Amino acid sequence: MALDVLDPFNVKRVLERVSRVRDDISVATDLGFLRTARRALLPLPLIDRPDPVPHDVLPPITRRPAPALRGKRVAVVGSGGSGACVTLVGVARAFEEAGIRPAAISACSGSAVWGAMWAAGMSAAEMAEFSLAWRPQDYLDIQWTRLPRFALSAMRGFTGLGKGEALERLFDRRLWHMSAGETDIPFHTTVYNIDRGRLEHFGSETTPDLTLGELVRIAVALPVAVEAVRVEGDLYVDGGVIDAFPTEPLVEDGGFDRVFGLNVMLPGLDADGAGGSVPHQPSVLDLSRRIAAGGHLELARRNLRRLGDRVTMIEPLDPDETRGAAFFDLFLDRRRWPALMRRGYDATVEALAEFRARPREKRRAAPARGRS
Repeated sequence: MALDVLDPFNVKRVLERVSRVRDDISVATDLGFLRTARRALLPLPLIDRPDPVPHDVLPPITRRPAPALRGKRVAVVGSGGSGACVTLVGVARAFEEAGIRPAAISACSGSAVWGAMWAAGMSAAEMAEFSLAWRPQDYLDIQWTRLPRFALSAMRGFTGLGKGEALERLFDRRLWHMSAGETDIPFHTTVYNIDRGRLEHFGSETTPDLTLGELVRIAVALPVAVEAVRVEGDLYVDGGVIDAFPTEPLVEDGGFDRVFGLNVMLPGLDADGAGGSVPHQPSVLDLSRRIAAGGHLELARRNLRRLGDRVTMIEPLDPDETRGAAFFDLFLDRRRWPALMRRGYDATVEALAEFRARPREKRRAAPARGRS
């Protein structure tokens, strides 16, 4: 019936489809992204030579103790955000300078890639060196030869252009097939069970026998882009498609004194607004963008409220920097990663500033503020 179009759920789907079409158009018309994608996915001999691996991308270590966090249980949660989550390397360096070792890391999507390295015991310098040494063929395995078969079968069995196996092998080789139960820091990832239609948590406590390589492979399994992964009979993709700020494992633990949240994707997460002012007469595109992000944003805000005032946000990027073509470009173009690592470092150093003051100094400062 024609009136079915006016069903609230249909309206929501239509607006989300408009948002996706707009993003698809931005991808298709972004010449910079198209050049990067061609270079990464279809490198030309003699023309696309490997870039030199940058070294010393992080500043020299400067000791910045955080006495207010001494003896406290500190956790880290990372949002989704594709390659922008490489900022987590800078977060790790700032934590090293402050003498803070996380008691748990919860991640999804791109933050699970670098969160797994951190949980495995790698230093920030090792995380940077490992990441920047990747070549496209090391972590992108596109199923070019299977595309004709998928097309002829009306895309049956197709869940993603890439397989994700290359990235899994990369981690397994570097970390000697380390399992989630063997990590130095308890590690949690959020995954989505396609067959059962529900969010689940994998990691050190729930799936200790899965390797970090397997967890990372699932974390980058974004529908259409990278194929789903089968675990014990069920198909899984990145849980960030539902919950892009996975605090649930930390909420369930309930024993953390401070949680640092890295957000590179969700606009206005720690504010009442939704990522900027709404025009007096918003267009369909404005509405579609906000509705498409609304579910992620509201779920993340509810989770933040459950953690109360124990959360300190780290937001090194404007969320607009990870929208549209940029979402994929930041994962394909490793040349931008050093700058992102430094931005993550700078933002975390700033976020830790309030914890570097000794408690006595804070008490002295309080009356002074009251008199001003």
